[in-house]
Amino acid sequence: MSPRDVAIVSAVRRTVFAAILTAVAVSVVASFPGVGSSAPKADDLATGRQLYRKFCGQCHALSVANAAGFGSNNSNGLGSLGGPSFNELRVPYSFSVTAVVEPTGGHEVVKKRITTKQLRAVATYIAKVTRNHPVPAFPTSG
Repeated sequence: MSPRDVAIVSAVRRTVFAAILTAVAVSVVASFPGVGSSAPKADDLATGRQLYRKFCGQCHALSVANAAGFGSNNSNGLGSLGGPSFNELRVPYSFSVTAVVEPTGGHEVVKKRITTKQLRAVATYIAKVTRNHPVPAFPTSG
């Protein structure tokens, strides 16, 4: 084989390898919902809103979720006292997750009832709808 033939074979191998690597990367990204996309889908936001109303809205006001946040004495047992309103607060994803995973201020019942998938959805929703709010939220100790 001439040096030119060796160079052509080498270039073809690199091209095939790059194509295979690209195909694998695309399939991996496609297998994880939300990866590679910075914008939540409308369905994800609707689900997050619904979960917010179910698990959070009784205690935490958020007007875009149509949640008053006064607390509730009804039979669901998710909270009888109101919590901080999120109408002005900018609440990062990590704060919502931490408040439930390491329960503070009455989130103990929520931790027992919410699934990991639901928690991720509602935390994503809260972060999305509060991202332009003027007051940054700070974690509390209870």
